[in-house]
Amino acid sequence: MRRLMMCVALLLMPTAPVTASEGFFGYSYTVDTLPKGEHEWELWLTPRWDKGIGRFSAQDLLVGYERGLTDRLTGALYLQGFHMSARNAWPPDVTGEPVYPEIVDSTKLALYKASLKYNFLSPYKSGVGLSFVWEVFYVRWYPKVDGARTRQFSFEPKIVVQKNFLDDSLIAVFNLVAESEWRYFPDSDARENEFSITPTIGLSYRLAKNLYAGLEGRYHTDVLNGSKNHGDYFAGPTLLFSQRKWYFSATYLRQLHGNPTWSGYEVDPALYPNTGYHLRGGREERGPDEGRLHVLRSASWNHGTDGSSRRRSY
Repeated sequence: MRRLMMCVALLLMPTAPVTASEGFFGYSYTVDTLPKGEHEWELWLTPRWDKGIGRFSAQDLLVGYERGLTDRLTGALYLQGFHMSARNAWPPDVTGEPVYPEIVDSTKLALYKASLKYNFLSPYKSGVGLSFVWEVFYVRWYPKVDGARTRQFSFEPKIVVQKNFLDDSLIAVFNLVAESEWRYFPDSDARENEFSITPTIGLSYRLAKNLYAGLEGRYHTDVLNGSKNHGDYFAGPTLLFSQRKWYFSATYLRQLHGNPTWSGYEVDPALYPNTGYHLRGGREERGPDEGRLHVLRSASWNHGTDGSSRRRSY
């Protein structure tokens, strides 16, 4: 399965049609939507490691397809695989007994996701940008390190606010994410409900024509079955490099403050490592008119085929 996921990644990058949509940040969205009829493929790789004890590593591979349904509404579908490898990465309980298996090595097709994003205000015309995002998930394999079979449904609305400064060279975003999860364990017939709040912020500055660098931060807290589980702060640098029909971005986040790396016993520790980075690439599908201006949608500039640039508008 892991080899298959890597083959998919290698095949998609050079041939799949993709664009720079939210490439400025690893977790925060910008307000932009795809123009009607245009579409893109994206490939996300998120490795995570370091739990303070033992050895732990996990990788998420997400393949996404987005399409402009109207000039203001974008729809998307995603498929995600997950691999985790760990040895002695979980502390024992208060009696000294192990809580989770000593060794974990698992690769799964983890989830399916559908998304709609609607743009209400443009930062290039209204001064401030505003978009709403609605995402639904079906998780066929939740990464429980004890190997318990899991089924999960999630609903995740997002509010996205964007403000540009310095003639659109500095991009600032704020996201507020609320997620409701309903989880079922077929083997034990147990159920649990979880609700999380995750605000994120991001700043990205245009260093050169096709190069942006910045910072991103996020805070994540959740309530499991009516009790608060944990609250964690993460922050780190971001980088975006784009060309006419493709882009590459990278984000590195480190936990700065919060719960221990294993996050207690109610929360599955596989989901909350101490360190991780986020790689994202894309390539855009163009229509038959290849001579028209290419839009780097997350930026505010249209790049002409002659190398010229001009201020973007919706």
